Amino acid sequence: MPRKRKSANGVEVSSHGHRYRSSSSVVAPGGGTASDMSKLSHTLGLPVDAVTAIMNCQGQGVRSSRRSNNEDVASTAAAAVDPAMMNVWGDFMAEESATNTSSATASASASATKEEPAAPSKPSSGPRSYALPIQPPQPTPGLLAQTGTLDASIPGRSAISKTPATQDLECPTLLFPSSIFTPDIQIAHIATSPTACHSVAITTDGMAYGWGRNETGQLGLGYTSAVVPLPTQLSIPGEEQQIEFVGASVGKYHTLLVGKNGLVYASGGNGCGQLGINNAGVKQIEKFRKCSVMGQVEQEDGDVTVKIVKVACGEEVSALLCSSGHLYTTGSSEHGLLGNGETGEYIITAGRLGYANCAKFMRRSIFVQSEADATAAAGGTTAVGGGVDSSGKVKCVHLEDGGQISLASISCGKNHFVAIEAATTTPASGSGATDVPRVFTWGSGDYGCLGHGIQADEYYPRLVGALRGPIFANNHPVDAVAGSNCTLVRTKHGHVYYVGKHRQVGEATMRFTLIDALANNSHNVVAIGAGSATVFCSTKAGVTVSWGMGSHGELGYGTGENKSSAKPKFVNVLDSCLVSAVACGMGHTLFLIRNEDAEDVKALKKVPKVEKDDIAQFVEQIKGKKSDVGADEQPAKKKQRSKKK
Repeated sequence: MPRKRKSANGVEVSSHGHRYRSSSSVVAPGGGTASDMSKLSHTLGLPVDAVTAIMNCQGQGVRSSRRSNNEDVASTAAAAVDPAMMNVWGDFMAEESATNTSSATASASASATKEEPAAPSKPSSGPRSYALPIQPPQPTPGLLAQTGTLDASIPGRSAISKTPATQDLECPTLLFPSSIFTPDIQIAHIATSPTACHSVAITTDGMAYGWGRNETGQLGLGYTSAVVPLPTQLSIPGEEQQIEFVGASVGKYHTLLVGKNGLVYASGGNGCGQLGINNAGVKQIEKFRKCSVMGQVEQEDGDVTVKIVKVACGEEVSALLCSSGHLYTTGSSEHGLLGNGETGEYIITAGRLGYANCAKFMRRSIFVQSEADATAAAGGTTAVGGGVDSSGKVKCVHLEDGGQISLASISCGKNHFVAIEAATTTPASGSGATDVPRVFTWGSGDYGCLGHGIQADEYYPRLVGALRGPIFANNHPVDAVAGSNCTLVRTKHGHVYYVGKHRQVGEATMRFTLIDALANNSHNVVAIGAGSATVFCSTKAGVTVSWGMGSHGELGYGTGENKSSAKPKFVNVLDSCLVSAVACGMGHTLFLIRNEDAEDVKALKKVPKVEKDDIAQFVEQIKGKKSDVGADEQPAKKKQRSKKK
């Protein structure tokens, strides 16, 4: 057996020239071992040598010529720090990947030849060609389940009872599978949000059901009440049997429904104009009313010029996507939520600020990227200290194709948005990597939830540079959700990236970071959700995990289990259940569980159920409870922020 010896960098070499790495040997800055490099290699999908070289480079770029196959990693790092031989980080990734791909062929040759590096690929000029039209949300239909309390009057207000009542669901529970959602009814879409205590479910037949808090008429039933305990069918006045719904979203005080006809309907609080009914003077409506959308005209044949297919609601802001992928927003302009480049901040009285809110859905067509990202994309480098203005703020430039950008999905947290660009139909000139769908974020940057590495608000949709590059060329973003102060992005191969903070303790994650607990175990995530203090991921293999803080049982761990977890923890009740959608609200979480074959039926047998008779006493109590908010009050009016001195 050949003996082994160690080289200076911790690599073991046999007498026959084969190389071995000790798993505990430090081979990269910061104490990185060979084992660490192997894990990173698996996570990033790059050769180990490329990952090691990247770590040794310490973010300073690379040389303009490739190293030969027998050159030591240490010399790579030494060359990389030479300013004359630096290049953009993305080129380094592409170069190292190509170098290692061809290494096997090169080593078989008697004499290796050095190759000149390929010219850096540049983004294609001109607008992209998108796969249109954008379609409404289309998760796999299934059964509706909920964990958390059904008493929507409690979250954020009342003390939590130590003894769970019948209406307090400690684990995922099928909602009324016989008494309301009979076996012939399949749910196609679920909606709630991090600041909302009410929910909406839409069936495959286009019927919408709502339940939960209704103090501002957000369920559109024609009245206000503390709680609507049972899912109740929603309709548009005068068109009860004519409109089929294909989508919905909810904010803290309001609800939006998307009709198959391309129109949007709103109900609830309108303190900041978030209903988009083009009437800022109306602070609350209790029945659904058609929204006003810029450029939308109903034609004689029943079609519309701007067909809305997707909606997203924040605390007091709303956004729409039409079939062409164009963005429309209305509501509060604080934090730059409207994406129009301003807040319109003004002084009301001493110590009180107002904002130039919007009461009609207006199109937003300006998208930006940081000056540093623009320089890197063009193949240049940013000087030290460059990319910021005199006040220290990041300089941004408009994207040339901003007016033609089409978005495929959008999500809103409490005060920030995340959106993903639509897929393209033809490759761009040059590298296919330039066609990777781009991710944009804007609004409040608290806890770094926008993914730009700083805590700063963004007034325009800004490109997230960290989610581009060769790593995402074949594993591009396909879905994103926003929690109260965090953002999750899911990729094509089921990897999930996280930024921000959703737990009251601990440090914020300032840059998009791979959730390695899932990626390292080969989990292919198909559904993600984020709430006020919770995060959920469900995989293709029928595994659902959650973590965060769930004082009302919204994490779904079960009776007697912890109400919080710092790390992803299995939701045992959903073991083997294929969850196609997750929606996280305040005090509760919704699930859409597939029910198509014998395996699905078997998995669903262990999921508990709740029927109308089980909570009959709770329903009677609710009938006698008056709304905490009077009809003359305006809870949806935003409390103005004090002016900073």
